[in-house]
Amino acid sequence: MSTLAFLRADHGATAPLPRSPLAAETAAAGSSPAACRDTVGWADSSLLGKLELQAPADELAGLRAALGFEQAAAGVAARGDAGWWCPLTPTRALLLGAAGATGALAALVDGADGTAGQSAARVLDVTAQFAAITLAGPLARETIARFCALDLRPAHAPVAALRPGSVARMPGIVVREAEERYLLLFGAAYASYAWEVVADAGARLGGAAVSEDALPPINAPKEVGSHA
Repeated sequence: MSTLAFLRADHGATAPLPRSPLAAETAAAGSSPAACRDTVGWADSSLLGKLELQAPADELAGLRAALGFEQAAAGVAARGDAGWWCPLTPTRALLLGAAGATGALAALVDGADGTAGQSAARVLDVTAQFAAITLAGPLARETIARFCALDLRPAHAPVAALRPGSVARMPGIVVREAEERYLLLFGAAYASYAWEVVADAGARLGGAAVSEDALPPINAPKEVGSHA
């Protein structure tokens, strides 16, 4: 359990979702899936629930297994009912879940060892720390290649690939969620800049901004405790 109580997800929280740092940029985004089908569409995913888990390597591995995520090689995220398990180091991972579900996710972490007490892992709610943009469509990878040098070719970055690195000249993380769908995570302070970079690259390929519900679905996680 974290000793920094003010950073810990509130298991009983039912507050409305916070405002996305990209709310202004996405206010006029369309909802047609055409861009995602024909070229590339991008949407604000900043309200994804994001928990940072810190624990000794063996304890973190045990927690991953207890939460139902399969073991994966380095550089690979694992998909489960709760969302994405993203191992960053042997002692640190990100758990990405449905919007508004951080309290429920943290409760799952606390109860994952099957005891009445809380998990030994330090759990920090970093939802507001990271902004996120999802790109989808046949030209999604080409769009990212215009501002990111990470090798996302299928032979080097299959589905579920996890690639921390430089994204538009800032620290970021790329998760390949599906064949033609990529999640970009980066500091919330750079949200507007990142949106502008993605929009510039995507528009040159005929793409467009879309609302999040226009993105093609993946094997969606169960929305544990999410808001309606």
